[in-house]
Amino acid sequence: MQSSYQIKLSEELKHSITEKSDALPDLLTDLIDAHGDQLGYMLQSYYSREKVSKVLVIPGSIEVTPLGLITLKLGYVIEEFNACSAIDSEKREKMGITVTADQEKGFLKLLAENWPEL
Repeated sequence: MQSSYQIKLSEELKHSITEKSDALPDLLTDLIDAHGDQLGYMLQSYYSREKVSKVLVIPGSIEVTPLGLITLKLGYVIEEFNACSAIDSEKREKMGITVTADQEKGFLKLLAENWPEL
């Protein structure tokens, strides 16, 4: 199983990606953090019994290869609550994300890790 999410590219981010600007990590972090709730839904597909919340880019995790491939790590919280079983827990997790930009269509695609289905 592998989930993905698309975000519309701003002109500023398009330019930053094309020019490989030093501002790219900050712009990317701001954009992704602004979509944290939606990314939580994307990550939710990996956890059948828990809720995913508080999705943020881990500072310093963004890497850009010379070929333009962008990788980063998302940090998030897994919450589990079951009153009948007296379970109420929160656990921090992280996941590697690959980011590709489709300049023609104007979208940024975030591709989460591939977890084999059992």
